[in-house]
Amino acid sequence: MRFNFSSKTNRRYLFRIGISVVVFGVAFKLAKYLTSNGLVDGPLVWVLALIPGLAMLGIFYAFGMLIMEQKDEFIRMLIVRQVLIGTGIALSFATVWGFLEEFGLVSHIYPYYVAIAW
Repeated sequence: MRFNFSSKTNRRYLFRIGISVVVFGVAFKLAKYLTSNGLVDGPLVWVLALIPGLAMLGIFYAFGMLIMEQKDEFIRMLIVRQVLIGTGIALSFATVWGFLEEFGLVSHIYPYYVAIAW
């Protein structure tokens, strides 16, 4: 299936997702650099930690708005199906990994990796 760049809905989606991904990438790298080198402390660390998380919420928002604004019902159904399958796989992986981790069979991974992989 080809992406329709002429659709206003799709252009808005690309804009939203693009902004969110750039903010996430820059904020995450900057926060890791600043905190691992001890350049910030106190409440500023909280702010730096929240920015990438809020950017991930922006990605979820972009998907939700794409579904809501999509006028073609067939395309909307395909997007909903993709999101449901991706969510099911991500939650299944996180659940199984959590039990394996609980019993000391695998090492710890940060939960935000599940959202990134989703």
